Order: sequence, then C-alpha cells, then structure tokens
Amino acid sequence: MSEMRAIRRAAGVALKGIRFALSASKVRPTDRRSVEIYLLVTVCGISQPLTADVCGCTKQNVSKLLRAVEDRRDDQTFEAALSDLEYFFTEGV
Repeated sequence: MSEMRAIRRAAGVALKGIRFALSASKVRPTDRRSVEIYLLVTVCGISQPLTADVCGCTKQNVSKLLRAVEDRRDDQTFEAALSDLEYFFTEGV
C-alpha cells in the first residue's frame, strides 16, 4: 500500500471515529458536519485538501467550515461541547 493511500485510509478511519463521538456529543446535529471537519484538521492533523477529499467536498468548503467553527466558539455552549470533544481526542476519556 502506498504511503498516500495509507494516509487517506487513516483519515477515513479518523473521520468515522469523529462521527461516532459526535453522535454522542452535545453538538447540535446541524453543526456536526462543520465540527467533524474542524476536528479532522485541527486535532487529527489531516491537511485541508485531504480532508476535502475524504469528506467529499471542496477545499473552499473545508476552509469555510473551519472559519464557521472558529466564529461559533464565542458561544459558551458550543465552546464547551467542542472543548469536550477536543479533550476526548487529545487526552483520552
């Protein structure tokens, strides 16, 4: 398996884990798409172009959704839910 193929596969596995965690989180269903992309890029370190490929969207859409999440972080409820997810993926349960 080529290195790029392995990285793409790992990104897909990470996305599945993020989606599973989001399903049990306090993040509203309408925000989950942007949060999954945000976590894939910021927590998992997946590049924006690869994130776009794995998520089936454009690089511009990834960039737009990242900005949307950053803008929402001023909302204390959203920030708490996002921080919980970031902690879960970086520090463990």
